[in-house]
Amino acid sequence: MNSYKEIEGLGTGTLEIDALNLGCRFNGSAIEPISMAHELHAWLAQDLEQHGISRTQLEEATLSVAVNLVRTSKYQGPRGSFYIGKDGKPIEKGEFFQLDAECRSLVRTDEARYECSRVHQEQWPVGWPET
Repeated sequence: MNSYKEIEGLGTGTLEIDALNLGCRFNGSAIEPISMAHELHAWLAQDLEQHGISRTQLEEATLSVAVNLVRTSKYQGPRGSFYIGKDGKPIEKGEFFQLDAECRSLVRTDEARYECSRVHQEQWPVGWPET
C-alpha cells in the first residue's frame, strides 16, 4: 500500500478509514479517500466474496491510525532496507520521514465485534516515490 505522499501531506494526526463504505477522515474532517483506503475497500470486498459473506451483514469495518510523522536527516530504518530513486540507485542521503502509527481496526456485525491493534513504524525518503 503506497500512500507515502498522501501521508506526508496529512502529517501528524488521526486518520480514520471506513473500508466498508470507502471513506476517510483526518482529525475529524472528511478528506478524499487515500490510496490505502481504496486498497482496503477492494480487499474487504474480495474477502467477503471469498468467504460467502454478504456485505449487508457488516455494520462497520474501520481502521483508525494515530499518525506521528517527523522529518529526520538520517535513515534509521531496518538494516538492509533501502529505497530506489528514479535514477535506479538507492537513496542513501537527504531527509527522511519517520512514521510511528498506532493502528486499531474494528469489524462489527449486529452480533459481534472483532477488534485488533498494532503498532507500526516505517521510514522513507521525503518525496518518495519520485515520479
